Amino acid sequence: MEKLLPLLLLFILNSGFSQNIEGNWKGNLEFQGTTLPTIFHIEKVEDNYKATMDSPNQNAFGIPIDEVKFENQTLTLTQKAAQLTYEATLVDETHLEGTFNQRGFSIPLNLEKTTIEEKEISEAKPNRPQTPKAPYPYLEEEVNFYNPKANINLAGTLTIPRGKGKFTAVILISGSGPQNRNEELFNHQPFKVLADHLTRNGIAVLRYDDRGTAASEGDFTEATTYDFVDDAQAAVEYLKNRKEINKQKIGAIGHSEGGFIAPILAQKTQLDFIVLMAAPGIKGDQLLNLQRQKQEELQGINSLATQQRQQVFQEVYDVILDTTLTQEETSKKTLEVFQKHWGEMVSSQQLQQINEQHNSEWLKTFIRFNPSAYLEKVNCEILAINGEKDSQVPAEENLAAIQKSVELAGEEVTIKSYPNLNHLFQKAETGGVQEYREIEQTIDPQVLEDITTWIKAQTK
Repeated sequence: MEKLLPLLLLFILNSGFSQNIEGNWKGNLEFQGTTLPTIFHIEKVEDNYKATMDSPNQNAFGIPIDEVKFENQTLTLTQKAAQLTYEATLVDETHLEGTFNQRGFSIPLNLEKTTIEEKEISEAKPNRPQTPKAPYPYLEEEVNFYNPKANINLAGTLTIPRGKGKFTAVILISGSGPQNRNEELFNHQPFKVLADHLTRNGIAVLRYDDRGTAASEGDFTEATTYDFVDDAQAAVEYLKNRKEINKQKIGAIGHSEGGFIAPILAQKTQLDFIVLMAAPGIKGDQLLNLQRQKQEELQGINSLATQQRQQVFQEVYDVILDTTLTQEETSKKTLEVFQKHWGEMVSSQQLQQINEQHNSEWLKTFIRFNPSAYLEKVNCEILAINGEKDSQVPAEENLAAIQKSVELAGEEVTIKSYPNLNHLFQKAETGGVQEYREIEQTIDPQVLEDITTWIKAQTK
């Protein structure tokens, strides 16, 4: 659920004040104990400005800004995919002072104009010793496959063991938020690491860019979990048409939200096995509140304040769970909840932004989603693993729910919990999101070995 977190999404930018607004602007976004250097490159085009953003610590460069407004020296930035806004005042020709707002969080973000070139201000990439480097002892092919339902082409990488024979194969399904084929985060590339390990052990792997991300077509912002199921199904159908692949031994590995998707996929196409990595087992609304509780505990936030927020959000979720309401009625009622509890503390503009985010089709689908409805119908064996320091999809509650649901389906489920691992399966101290970047390890080697051994045992 990496991308449920506001940690990964920031933003800012420009519009006319003087010619001096052009150039590079740099600041730090401080969130949950993490410092994220943020750089904006502003260029004047006719009577307007265009801009891009870099977040070097997240290995993200050249991110386009969608809308920029500047009136009375007040700058407003909107980024549609991230569903966030940034408002700032141009104090003088070299300083912007502002606030980043997303999902109910308001974080100060001030920028200073700098003349340093992008390549000089981009911080050195952190050490990632597990990231595979060519040459590889297997075949690697850039591929495209078609999703007829969405009428889009998806791009990915297929790695195939060398030699003859029909190989066992898996598709990798990423977590929430727009992910590239490597599920890249803070310069970690967990799907590349996982694909490399599996393929070195005789298993073909297809990993692909999410729709509307990197080289894949489509609109990510308009998609829901069920649309991503269609993309995954297209990936499986592509593998079935590859002569190197054993059609009877194709499985799926889903991480985080991808663990929502894999059991649904099993209802739409035949899978030989499923691996669930940090996958939700409880209902979406319950998971979001549990995630909030765990993360605010790590931040040292007063438990009473957390409980009060939980009650507000659950009241909102209860409205969204009522599917007898129209889209307009749902939005009206959720806004009324926010206004009732926060109307005197939060501006009407911020309340509207929070409400719009909660009424996005993706989040409404997530809140309403009940994994047991699909886990109870699976017709293949499942490996479900999680780290006990996972603060995004807590292990105890979700693994127990997965085990109960799969046993009701009459299928075998192997459950494994790792004491010192976080949501990304890194060895962690606290499991907090702020540690993800600081840890050099991308995936604990024991996890890689366990997944590989289990798949080979199922496909003998």
